[in-house]
Amino acid sequence: MRILQNHVDYIEYEPIQKEIPTAEETEKEKTRIEDALVLFVSVENGDTEKLADKAMEDAHAFMQKLKVKKVLIYPFAHLSKDLAPADDALKILKAMQTYSENVGIETYRAPFGWNKGMELKVKAHPLAEQSRVYTAGKTEDVVKKIRKENVGLSEHEMMARIKKSDFAGLPETDHRTLGEKLDLFSFQEPSPGMVYWHDKGVKLRHILMEFIRAELAKRGYIEIETPALANTILWKVSGHWDYYKDNMFATKLGEEEFGLKPMNCPSTFLFYKSRKWSYKDLPLRVSDFDQLYRNELSGVASGLFRVKVLTQDDAHIFVTEKQIEKEIEEQIDLMEKFYKIFGLKYTAKISTMPDNHIGTKEQWDEAVKFLTKAAKAKGIKAVVKEKEGAFYGPKIDVDVKDSMGREWQCATIQLDFQMPQRFKLTYTGEDGKEHTPIVIHRVIYGSLERFIGILIEHYQGKFPVWLAPVQTIVLPISDENLKYAEKVFTSLRESSVRVDIDRETRTLDYKIREAQLQKIPYIIVVGEKEEKAKTIAVRDRDSGKTKYGVKLDKFVEEIKNSSKMAQ
Repeated sequence: MRILQNHVDYIEYEPIQKEIPTAEETEKEKTRIEDALVLFVSVENGDTEKLADKAMEDAHAFMQKLKVKKVLIYPFAHLSKDLAPADDALKILKAMQTYSENVGIETYRAPFGWNKGMELKVKAHPLAEQSRVYTAGKTEDVVKKIRKENVGLSEHEMMARIKKSDFAGLPETDHRTLGEKLDLFSFQEPSPGMVYWHDKGVKLRHILMEFIRAELAKRGYIEIETPALANTILWKVSGHWDYYKDNMFATKLGEEEFGLKPMNCPSTFLFYKSRKWSYKDLPLRVSDFDQLYRNELSGVASGLFRVKVLTQDDAHIFVTEKQIEKEIEEQIDLMEKFYKIFGLKYTAKISTMPDNHIGTKEQWDEAVKFLTKAAKAKGIKAVVKEKEGAFYGPKIDVDVKDSMGREWQCATIQLDFQMPQRFKLTYTGEDGKEHTPIVIHRVIYGSLERFIGILIEHYQGKFPVWLAPVQTIVLPISDENLKYAEKVFTSLRESSVRVDIDRETRTLDYKIREAQLQKIPYIIVVGEKEEKAKTIAVRDRDSGKTKYGVKLDKFVEEIKNSSKMAQ
């Protein structure tokens, strides 16, 4: 059984027509359910009612964690290729419904065997979309079954086959499909919910990171790095051990307990405490691109959108109270500048004090006023989301729409009066006395993994020249032209152009087709004519046109100019 579960603001569905003759009888009317957990379920061969009970038991526990009172069981055949027969599948779905109703959950079930029109809005919090896989046998039995079915394959080939089956049925526009075809990343069985970045994917990450680094340098940021592992004492001081422990990876070193960092802020505060600061040093803008580790229920069903190991373009800005509003406006300016460059549409919300929080209501109300005033000053129409703030402070959350219209939280600007007090942070004021700074936590990309997933779908793999991991590829017409092609390749590489070369003995048409499938912006073709004239022929991906007799230095200049114009 495979389940994709979504915590939604709402879902609407309407039966359109029967997909199978044995479809359930139902009315063709639209149903809308709000603030619910939606379980998209593929029932597989061998699934049992006991397995159905286990799935609903887990869903019930998860609902309690989210404080959700409604669940919708939605038949969804697209998660598996090993589907159970219709009668067996319906039996399992009804068993799930029965279990849910028996434990007192307000339960809905979409009709089985119908093509349905559907619209939903997934919430943007970290646990809003999760995947589950349930098997009737023990894990060891499943592994044995996989190995038995793949006798004769190497371990690498077997793992590749398993991975490909996980992506089966995904649309061509999905970032997981595109990411695999473009050789950007993969997911591997030994590291569930964690990304294996391939060389092109690493280039893409570095381009995005250096792009924002350059902008932050102009704005006076300093950058730090801190250890991934810290004694739980640190997380207890910050409050994460009380409010975020379930999402942390913990381990013991000797008799002491340690946790992998899910956030950068506590370590940044230790950096701040390592020296004395004056009001003249503020605002102090500190950036950090370290990896973070979150024990979230994630998996291949979410691809890059929800992972256990992630990188954020994180920053913490230490300010006086007088500097708060202007600095928040600066962060909004930075966000809008970047999202405009990428052509991303977004919505904003102001998330207020949750039930589980630190600090007084008066401090929270004051912080919300600062955020609201700054957003209004920048023309940001933000809706208020009650009780969705972080445990230490309210925030402006920015949701970016992906190619399917789903909203994903990316940028966030959080105002924190609490942690500076817990960590006893100080600066010397104009009066010579010690004062407590206020901290603005912020990200622009958010999770770099999620942002890349959005960009892959947004551009459909056709990255603009400045962002493309491979900007051009050199194709010799024949082996006789390979030596000249190598010279062109080396010259471009030395000019800092991201370039590849196809040295294989294949037809030119085949090479061009392969380069087009990789969505490379420029294809350079060199033959006898180009070699004699010391020029290149350049095919443009977007126009489909080819320019002949192009001088290499002019081409390099064109690539660099296109990068400058885009940024």
